[in-house]
Amino acid sequence: MPARVLITGASSGLGQACAAAFCADGAEVIGMDRSPGDATAAAAGPRFRGMIADLADAAQIERAFEQVDRLWQGRSPDLFVACASISRAGHFLDMPVADIDAQLAVNVRGMILCGQQVGRRMKTAGRGRIVHITSVAASTAWATEPVYGVTKGAQASLTQAMAIELAPFNIQVNAIAPGPLEVNSASMVGTRADPEVLRHDLERTPMGRFGRAEDIVRAVRFLAQATWMTGQTIVVDGGLLATGLAYIGGLRQGLKAP
Repeated sequence: MPARVLITGASSGLGQACAAAFCADGAEVIGMDRSPGDATAAAAGPRFRGMIADLADAAQIERAFEQVDRLWQGRSPDLFVACASISRAGHFLDMPVADIDAQLAVNVRGMILCGQQVGRRMKTAGRGRIVHITSVAASTAWATEPVYGVTKGAQASLTQAMAIELAPFNIQVNAIAPGPLEVNSASMVGTRADPEVLRHDLERTPMGRFGRAEDIVRAVRFLAQATWMTGQTIVVDGGLLATGLAYIGGLRQGLKAP
């Protein structure tokens, strides 16, 4: 397992779960987030250190990586997990420019800039692994979250582009696309607060439940050790993307009848 792990979006949600898991594995973990990482530090223990950085701000990203260099005395991360994302809800025709720009700045430009910073360090080290947390929203549209879907599609494309450009330096770049999860971070919209949306999403998921943080952490752990694998996206969604005409509603209940 990696000795040094850098995670964006580590103050809550999947980032926090990944930080706690890799600390438990014995890694030194640095979390980079615009929110304080106190809760993550409490969950992950003394191997975790958090730093404040708004990924919408290029200067803050650069300063944060300089701090990473100081903390790790110039040693490169073995694994970089890009969890940080935000979403804003609204109809496509009414989406404010500020909400469009905010999502593009964090989810796309921020991931690119962090990828450049960590990629340079891994190139010098001669190895490294990068894992992007994307979404099934890269492959299928979500009503009221049109720009979020655009950013996730961009992240999926970026994963492939980085993979082919960084492969000569022994850097593997892959992604995980989660389906709907039980708990989202505070930066994500809560569309499932609507009971009809909740019911619809559950019925479209053949495994009958939403994802848990540990489901995604297991996939991240796999990619942290995978060999001869790059430019790929692993979908972890309980079967949601595979669902066309499925056993939902009364049909699903019928399957369980004696």
